[in-house]
Amino acid sequence: MIEEWRPSTPPQRKPLVDQVIASVRELISGEGLRAGDRLPSEPNLARRLGVGRSTLREAIRVLAHAGVLDIKQGSGTYVRQPHEADLASRLAAARVPEVFEVRAALEVLVARTAPLRRTDDQVAALRTAVRDCRGHAETGDITAFIEADSRFHRIAAEAADNSVLVELYEVLRRSLEPALLVVADVVELQRANDRHEVLVDAIEAGDADAAVEATRAHLAETVALFEAGGGSGA
Repeated sequence: MIEEWRPSTPPQRKPLVDQVIASVRELISGEGLRAGDRLPSEPNLARRLGVGRSTLREAIRVLAHAGVLDIKQGSGTYVRQPHEADLASRLAAARVPEVFEVRAALEVLVARTAPLRRTDDQVAALRTAVRDCRGHAETGDITAFIEADSRFHRIAAEAADNSVLVELYEVLRRSLEPALLVVADVVELQRANDRHEVLVDAIEAGDADAAVEATRAHLAETVALFEAGGGSGA
């Protein structure tokens, strides 16, 4: 059924990305797509919308940031749960310090529980994410670093073995990511990764107190980064 879908009106150029966003939303509602359903492939969807793939990617990124879609590398783009999209939309209007305060509380909870519930595979995945972060920091690729950093924190949340915690973290992460891209610099990224290594050591050792201490130190540095970059008033 998806293969037969066409937008009711072709995307116009004022502004094009917004029109593509509206058309993708129309696809979701018009075809009755539900949470977990996959969108057509990027080339297929771009062809039917009559737009370039770069424009489509931008529209998809906006919808992913809004919590409407979930981009899974190597798999495709999927529809998210409606309640998650609603929460993401509300968070988009929230001040950065308010969102960060909630994420900080979640990260401390993760630090307390992950050392007691983690698996060996999760520890290995955390160390891989740390190595990836270090490599991106050394090359100065801030965008790639933040993606690897997000993967690190998501794995840590999964190690806490609480599905609600993981979902909340994902929504908060997407809300804060644009601000992080603005204020991040290479020196701070390398420092953050040092904290990551300490945190992984604590999680592997089952030392919740050490994990909480490392997390709080990392959070304090992140707050200072936002304040120095003017993010605290966003």
